[in-house]
Amino acid sequence: MNNKSAIVYILLLFLLSNTLHNTVRANTGLFFQAHRVIPEKRTELNLTPEAPFSFRDGFSLSFDVHLRNEEHNYGYIVRIILNDTLNIDLLSNKGWTHSQLFLMRGNQSLVDISQLDSIPRFNSSDWFQVELRLNYKKQFITCILNEKEWSIPIELPQLNNVRITFGLHTGQSFPSTDVAPMNLRNVRILDRQGELLKKWTLLQHGDNEVYDEVKSSRAIVRNGIWEIDHHIRWRKKTSFIIPGSSLQFTPYQRPTDGGLFIALKDTIYQYSIERERLDTIIVNTGHPYFTAASSLVYDSVHDELISYSAEQERLNRYSFEKNEWERAIPDVLLSYLHHSSCYVPDLEQVILFGGYGFYRYSSVLFIHSIDSISWQQKDLSHLIEPRYLAAMGYLGESKVLLLGGYGSKSGKQEGNPENYYDLHCIDVEKMSSRKLWGFSNEKMEAFGNAMVVDRDKEHIYALSFANDRAFSQIRLNRFGIERPDRIYMADSIPYQFHDTSSYCTLFYNQGTAELVTVLAYQDGIGKTCVEVYTLGYPVLRLSDVLQSVPEKHSIGWIWLILIIGIVGVLTVLVILWKRKQKNVTRRDENLSHTVEVKEKELTQPSFIRLLGGFQVNDSERHDITSRFTLILRSLFVYMLLYSYKNANGITSEQLNEIFWSDMDKSNATNNRNVNISKLRLLLKEIGGINISYKNSYWYMTIDSSVNCDYIEICDLLKMLKEGSAINVDLLNKIAELGSRGELLPDITEEWADKFKSEYLILLSDVLLNAYEFVKERKDLMLLLKLSETMLSCDSTDETAIQNKCYALYHLGKKGLAKQCYENFCTEYIRVLGTKPDFDYTDITDN
Repeated sequence: MNNKSAIVYILLLFLLSNTLHNTVRANTGLFFQAHRVIPEKRTELNLTPEAPFSFRDGFSLSFDVHLRNEEHNYGYIVRIILNDTLNIDLLSNKGWTHSQLFLMRGNQSLVDISQLDSIPRFNSSDWFQVELRLNYKKQFITCILNEKEWSIPIELPQLNNVRITFGLHTGQSFPSTDVAPMNLRNVRILDRQGELLKKWTLLQHGDNEVYDEVKSSRAIVRNGIWEIDHHIRWRKKTSFIIPGSSLQFTPYQRPTDGGLFIALKDTIYQYSIERERLDTIIVNTGHPYFTAASSLVYDSVHDELISYSAEQERLNRYSFEKNEWERAIPDVLLSYLHHSSCYVPDLEQVILFGGYGFYRYSSVLFIHSIDSISWQQKDLSHLIEPRYLAAMGYLGESKVLLLGGYGSKSGKQEGNPENYYDLHCIDVEKMSSRKLWGFSNEKMEAFGNAMVVDRDKEHIYALSFANDRAFSQIRLNRFGIERPDRIYMADSIPYQFHDTSSYCTLFYNQGTAELVTVLAYQDGIGKTCVEVYTLGYPVLRLSDVLQSVPEKHSIGWIWLILIIGIVGVLTVLVILWKRKQKNVTRRDENLSHTVEVKEKELTQPSFIRLLGGFQVNDSERHDITSRFTLILRSLFVYMLLYSYKNANGITSEQLNEIFWSDMDKSNATNNRNVNISKLRLLLKEIGGINISYKNSYWYMTIDSSVNCDYIEICDLLKMLKEGSAINVDLLNKIAELGSRGELLPDITEEWADKFKSEYLILLSDVLLNAYEFVKERKDLMLLLKLSETMLSCDSTDETAIQNKCYALYHLGKKGLAKQCYENFCTEYIRVLGTKPDFDYTDITDN
């Protein structure tokens, strides 16, 4: 391990250990998926994927393991195979009445622990240490569990062929699918004299592989979940539907629990992050104010909820002990929707700023002490432009921070509203504000209701989203307090933004050391959908988690790539004698206006499917989709789509910005080159696809022997859009391809949105003319196919549903036509929040 990697590792370990040592769950190491998933989805860690180990007199294997409690707990922790003929196994069955941990030599029991509690210092929610020593010279095995030792005389063969696998074992010798539900870390191999030979900390890692930190030996991981990845990727904790649309939300933090309160008229819902449970409280008397979603705070000093409204002088408190609200004001108060707020326990004050209502944006600062009977307020429009959709957080020393928002200088909705990208520090005592910084932004972005101020008081975390579209993406941002220094952290979360009918917020949950995002949006039929996501804290960057490919291994890759490149060049020279390469754009100016429809996938074994989901078959018709890791899949798809759209290709800087924006230039370049090399090896198995780098541009070419459904349908659609004559065969082929579904539904990254949108517009434009052509020919079955194709991509397309119902009705399926219309209306209301502006009779009367 080089010096740079060592420094990163030490810093990571220090940071995580100091922040996460009080968490309930194990937050480091490798999480093994066991009986909760099907056998082929269970986890395997193979330390000897390429060649067995060889030891002269003996060796020891040590590791830390955390055994989880699940419904089925029986399974293998580790399997050691000697000379492909003898297996040494450590198994567990936590919770069983006997034999909860046992060591086996073949069918011979060596150690049998009836109760895990008998292991010294064992805690069922914590880790314990295991060491297995195999001594060929003295012919015995030693098993050590938290320093308690068992030594067993045993006949051992020579140790010159040793294979070691944790969890699932897929090798030819002694295969098994029984995996113990466990977490694993700090795997070490030492020789008989105690010298460290191999070490896998299982902290930083690569794609399905991890290298030891002594000699860079490669281990492979199948179906593993890296706990450290929770610090770079959001996990969906739960989702539920609340009956009602006038809801108020607030996070809470108690000494033993943290989570979310949701208040309705006569009900309070409590979701606990630690217990992962939603509880319901039916309130005896009173109700919260009927106002904005953010108008609720939790008073941790008095363990009470506070509902407030800037339009009501008094706070409305809820007592858990009495199970009642103090007040029951029936008025609906909507003047400060999507305002920013926070409760400061140190000051015992509720603070709010801004908001929107009745076509006006607010710039008023409101402060209400717990023991006060009225608000203090001051208009700060001379310092902060009126706005809503801004984030607020408490900095300390009677100061709160306000980030971004959307509004106008005049405060009027008609007064050229705009997005703001600035940070203000508001002094609560002086009721004044100071602008800290601002930055320019080409995108339209607003911010979630709250921010989290880092412990160092140098950075803040806030949620952002595009507020110019209904289907948006939540991104976590880290900003500096003294200067912007904006960095996108973690991956994105899909978000349905319906303005004042939606809500998002961010908070820190101390009990699990996680950032928590709460999203809510109304479904249009009187219910609210709530989603909860968590992210490990401290938040890490992708470059903190990815393990650099060791130099020794990188050189091997270079030689392999050079050999493959030479063979590839020779192969291409031969192929060029036989046929002409096609660029991925496939724009043949002499393409006939009459298309002979062929079943290409029957004659072309290699194919790429992007419609309805990502799937790849190689030249032998084998499905190799699972071999594309997330980064390889995204890189491949992006380069393919971009090369099809722009034959000039894409620059290295663009790739770095899209996929490695959180890394410095050196690390980004290294990761880009490594992943492109891996991708090239995969593409070689497909055949006919090449990645080239010329004149500072990367571009992809695809041979006619490879079928891609997206490219095929786009070629057909462009022919019709550019004036080619419509014919039934061509439309049938479009329907056949398009009916597979939308483009890349399993890829939600922002870069994919533009490609999806362009495809949807192209398909919609062409089908508008095609509907009329088909109606004139009275081909109702084809009309049905085309309309279903469009609906598979856009479930709210009004023209498509009208044509589908028309076709079904005139085919005699009148009941089915009516049912389709009703299902469409339900989906239309859920997505757009309103009813379609046509009735069923408008369709059938045409």
